[in-house]
Amino acid sequence: MSNSETRYKSFVEKTKEFTDKHFPERQLVLRTDGDVKYFCISKRFQMSVSAGVLAFLTWSAFTSATHFMHDYELLAKDKEILSVQVAYRSLLSEVTEYQSKFTNISNELEANHSKLVASLDQNILENKDRLVSAESARKEAQVARRQLNSQLHSIEESMRELANRNYSLKGDLSLKEMDLQTALAERNTARLQKQRIEEKLRAAEIKMAHLNQSQEELIKRVSDQASEEIADIENILTIAGLDPDKMLSNMDQDTTASGGPFIAATGKVSDEMPAPEEIQLNAIDRHLARWQGLQGIRQSLPLAQPLDYYYISSRYGKRRDPVNKRWAVHYGLDMAASKKSPVYVTAPGKVTFVGWKGNYGNFIMVDHGNGIETRYGHLHKILVKKGDTVDYRTKIGLVGSTGRSTGAHLHYEVRVNGTNVDPFKFIKAGRNVFQG
Repeated sequence: MSNSETRYKSFVEKTKEFTDKHFPERQLVLRTDGDVKYFCISKRFQMSVSAGVLAFLTWSAFTSATHFMHDYELLAKDKEILSVQVAYRSLLSEVTEYQSKFTNISNELEANHSKLVASLDQNILENKDRLVSAESARKEAQVARRQLNSQLHSIEESMRELANRNYSLKGDLSLKEMDLQTALAERNTARLQKQRIEEKLRAAEIKMAHLNQSQEELIKRVSDQASEEIADIENILTIAGLDPDKMLSNMDQDTTASGGPFIAATGKVSDEMPAPEEIQLNAIDRHLARWQGLQGIRQSLPLAQPLDYYYISSRYGKRRDPVNKRWAVHYGLDMAASKKSPVYVTAPGKVTFVGWKGNYGNFIMVDHGNGIETRYGHLHKILVKKGDTVDYRTKIGLVGSTGRSTGAHLHYEVRVNGTNVDPFKFIKAGRNVFQG
């Protein structure tokens, strides 16, 4: 066998072990008006439900991450828009500063021109005879005027450059505004996607709430039904004179066995303080374990009557001995009936003794489990063998008068953990069960 085939078979075996361990086939027991129904939860159904829950959790994580990424992109766009607005305000401030400088220079030129004209007029009026000086002054004024014109030309060039720069700034501002509009459109799209994601998340949360509510209702119904059956069985045990807790502690089976539906716990749970959901599930598991234990005990209780037609000729306890008339202790129940009347076992069990047993004559012992045993004496005939497994109401013998007996009757005993108890209490408890 090749290595690839070996690895494949090993993988298949490990996968099967994993699924058998985590997804064993489970049964849900429902009881309604005495009818018990079993619902089988297959391994494939459990795996499908687990896969669905895992897919839902993965989808929730992905949508949450997408939601946070959209918020981050919107924040980056808002920062970029803020920087564009700051640059725009800076450009406006710079243009305003240049306009202020141009106004100041124009005012200065006008003032100098006014001063020059005033100075020339005054010199002409006061010094008409000094034409040469005036001509010289005029030439100087022309030179100054040319200088001023040159300065004005330079200022106009600066203004044109400022105007061109202003146009360029306006173009950049238009581009920035377009980028801003694009960013706003992207932000609106992201907000719309965010709203849709939030709506889907809300719908998913509502669906999960409905699922949780349905599951809680199912658990409550199962728990209520188990409580009713526990109360019924405990009442039967009480009527029969038995202590339910003591019987559970002496059960043949493991009373720590537990079961029930699996409910995934959510959130982090510390070792010191269990979550409320875990406390509730543990309580339900203990409740169901007690229910299963009591049902096991109930199946082993001899609640039926060993004879169809009889009357009680001697009860359990202190009595006058029918042979020597002296006071004695009677550990059973004498049930008078016609000879050869059928004797039935009162609960399922295993025959542990058949044969002659001294004063009891033909005698049968049946072990029903959980420390419960029934005995049948003075039989005319035995119809079973030692080691036979008998079902409820199996005919095991015929009424007789063998052994120490004064007439045809059945000596019937019930023992619990090796101690004799009153069989009539079990018959009385059985009448309540069968009538209910």
